[in-house]
Amino acid sequence: MAAERRERPFAATWAGLPLRGVSTAGRESWFHFPTLHLAFDVGRAPMELVPVAHLFLSHAHLDHAAGLAWWCSQRRLQRMPGGVARTHPDAVPLWREILSLHERLEGVSYDATVEAMPPGEPVSLRRDLVVASFSVDHRIPTLGFLASEVRRRLLPSFAGLGPAEVRAAAGRGEAVSREVAIPLVAYSGDTAAGFFDLAPPDVFRAKLLLLECSFVEERDEGRSREWKHLHLAEIAERADRFENEVLVLTHLTVRTTPDEIRREVKRRLPPRLAERTVPFLPE
Repeated sequence: MAAERRERPFAATWAGLPLRGVSTAGRESWFHFPTLHLAFDVGRAPMELVPVAHLFLSHAHLDHAAGLAWWCSQRRLQRMPGGVARTHPDAVPLWREILSLHERLEGVSYDATVEAMPPGEPVSLRRDLVVASFSVDHRIPTLGFLASEVRRRLLPSFAGLGPAEVRAAAGRGEAVSREVAIPLVAYSGDTAAGFFDLAPPDVFRAKLLLLECSFVEERDEGRSREWKHLHLAEIAERADRFENEVLVLTHLTVRTTPDEIRREVKRRLPPRLAERTVPFLPE
């Protein structure tokens, strides 16, 4: 498969979640979840991301973030109000400086903004959806993200009671339910093995985990450590951690062919994990 084909967007549905994107190490990465109305990273900002009002930007390396100014500019050009790109607090001042320069160059003002997302502080996108961030282990400040569905569940003390009794208790001001966050999709951004110590437990229980795995061949183990990326061997060592319905390996190198990547995944991962693992590669 030519590298150019791997840079074309493709769509898939895993764990019931429709997804479209591109993810090739050093070239471009972005992931659009249309039913969640959000995207992780922006890559070179394809037109399909312009209407997406909620971007979660893992870090400032240009294969993940080169298109941020284009996204802001196109939203203005198409008269789309607002739009927020949330990213690591350390990167926000420089991003705002860059966008200010583009505004001056274009002679316009952008309505979209870049906002800090401190690790551990969740953002509510709607009543039933919340996104939290967490620090990961990369060469520059980088975030991972976890999107969770929010539901209300009856407290155990009211289990077995009829609807009328529950309504009566609620009418008396008693708390009858609590919010429960169900982890849907997690995204690692770019990260080294420190990810496994930094990521919250729900990341490994999310229905779908997009996990960076730049390298799969033994010859690249030193390279992965040097550049603080994950290697397939480091995932295999921690196979018991993954409770996810589907594990999607992202940011794969073009130095290894897709066929070899798939062979290595089957060879190096235990069968119980390999059968739930999909490289982010077009067929």
